[in-house]
Amino acid sequence: MIVKTISVVIPCFNCIQTIDKALQSVYDQDYKFIEIVCVDDCSTDNTYEHIKTNHPFVKLVKNDINLGPAASRNKGVRFCSGEFVAFLDADDIWFPNKTNIQIELMDKYGLDFIGASFTINTNDNPSTVSQFEIINLYNLAFKNYFPTPSVIMKRNLVCFNELQRFSEDYDLWLRLAKDKCIMGYVKTPLISLGKPSYGHSGLSSNLIKMQLGEISSINKNLKGKWICFFAISWSFIKFIRRLCVVFIRKL
Repeated sequence: MIVKTISVVIPCFNCIQTIDKALQSVYDQDYKFIEIVCVDDCSTDNTYEHIKTNHPFVKLVKNDINLGPAASRNKGVRFCSGEFVAFLDADDIWFPNKTNIQIELMDKYGLDFIGASFTINTNDNPSTVSQFEIINLYNLAFKNYFPTPSVIMKRNLVCFNELQRFSEDYDLWLRLAKDKCIMGYVKTPLISLGKPSYGHSGLSSNLIKMQLGEISSINKNLKGKWICFFAISWSFIKFIRRLCVVFIRKL
């Protein structure tokens, strides 16, 4: 396997309590050819100073104004030198074999993009990949397979919509699938999220904004295709399920 450098972009906002653990999970990767770029999005808790003092090998970028995760990721990519770009959020972690497994699969199948499943607040490290599949636009229309911290992709493909504040990652994945990028999915969890993927704030307004972002992403990328109506209908069914899950959590 030809060695490829991966640049990981980590948006940071008031994450002084979690960033060390996130960075340590990158340091602990079996695959060692990794560049780290942290983008501080105007933190008020000394996150920037903490990273600068305690993590000298991290390439650190500071926003002049709060830009949000999409613009911060785009900005971070401009400071990357790796052939591939990965993403990690400051309260999530990678399992040690994550990048090694994904790079091997990218080589084996000629992938442009790869993501993986996740767990929540665990420290698993699977030794083997149980299942792998190629994902196309029609698969992705009904399910966002790719949590952003699980993704590795060719650097030239990264372009998040900075005007979209919710589901901007799903919008990019759909655009890439529409452009015939070869996308793979590892069903084995390779990351751990620090919080549930939705409903953790307890604010139904955020769920509504997420839903509107998802519908916008589907409509923009599938408009005119027969599958668009069914994808939007399924999205609303999932939204009702999410509301029920959040309601049950509150009981």
